[in-house]
Amino acid sequence: MEKGEKSLKKAKSQEVDLLYKSEKKNKKDKKQKKQKKHDIENSENDSFNFDDEIVIGVNQQENKSKKDKKKKRKNKDKKNRDNNNTKTDKKEKKKSKKARVAKYSILVIIILGSIIAFFLSPIFDIKKITVTNNVKLSSDEIISLSGISTDKNMFKIRIGQVKKAIKENPYVESVEIKRILPSEIEITVNERFATYMIEYGSGVLYINNQGYMLEISEQRIETPIITGLTTPTDDFKPGNRLCKEDLIKLETVLKIMDTANSYEIGQLITQIGIADKNNYTLYLESERKTVYLGNASNINTRIMYLKEILEKEKGIESEIFINGDINKDDVYTREKV
Repeated sequence: MEKGEKSLKKAKSQEVDLLYKSEKKNKKDKKQKKQKKHDIENSENDSFNFDDEIVIGVNQQENKSKKDKKKKRKNKDKKNRDNNNTKTDKKEKKKSKKARVAKYSILVIIILGSIIAFFLSPIFDIKKITVTNNVKLSSDEIISLSGISTDKNMFKIRIGQVKKAIKENPYVESVEIKRILPSEIEITVNERFATYMIEYGSGVLYINNQGYMLEISEQRIETPIITGLTTPTDDFKPGNRLCKEDLIKLETVLKIMDTANSYEIGQLITQIGIADKNNYTLYLESERKTVYLGNASNINTRIMYLKEILEKEKGIESEIFINGDINKDDVYTREKV
């Protein structure tokens, strides 16, 4: 009985030893496998690499240069690809832009062509020409000067040329041309008017307030004659203007006449002498009087004296002297013998 128990214990003890040895062997095998794997990894890590290792006799700079060149070539290729792509995009955009411009240009040409064709149609042929604000010149004269005719397309008329043609007449100061759709032309003129005469040969030369020469005529009009001008007679042609010196004197003449008209004696003055700017002279034919005004300063006072003398010495042929210093010198008259 005891012997049997001992045998059983021994068997169990051997079984435990076998189990322990088996586990120990498994652990050893795992440890060897792990060690082998680690050795393989170390072997791979210890493999030779020219880029990482320092080797005597091998040009490290050359290896590095090759690497840099390879990198630069790679960057250059990428840059070239980018540039090529950019150029391609630009070319495509340029072509697209040209196509759009061509398209819009053709559209604009078609629209403009249609508009021009419309305005040149018979709808806008002139049927009526109207002249306004004309006094001296007749409507027929102005239309003739303009060169405009009916049944002509109003948009074929060159306004600048028409104005220039009408203003060739000295009586025309300014002109405006209007197109009144669909078929009427309106011409508006501002005229010059003769306000003075200059004796010229057997006739007279009409001039206006600005010294423009308007017309040479045999017919005298009811305006004063100006004498003593310095403008050469060779320049006495319609459309010309008095010389500068005479224009300055004409300004004084205008002041004299404005003041005389305000005192209601302007209509009595038939001639004005301007030869001496320090002594303007007036001749009143109906009153048979010659008046010396001096330089025409203080013109209002001088004309007032003149009116008083005319009222006192009505009908007496005489000379009136108002040419001194109006504040110091006396005004006096002298009968003609």
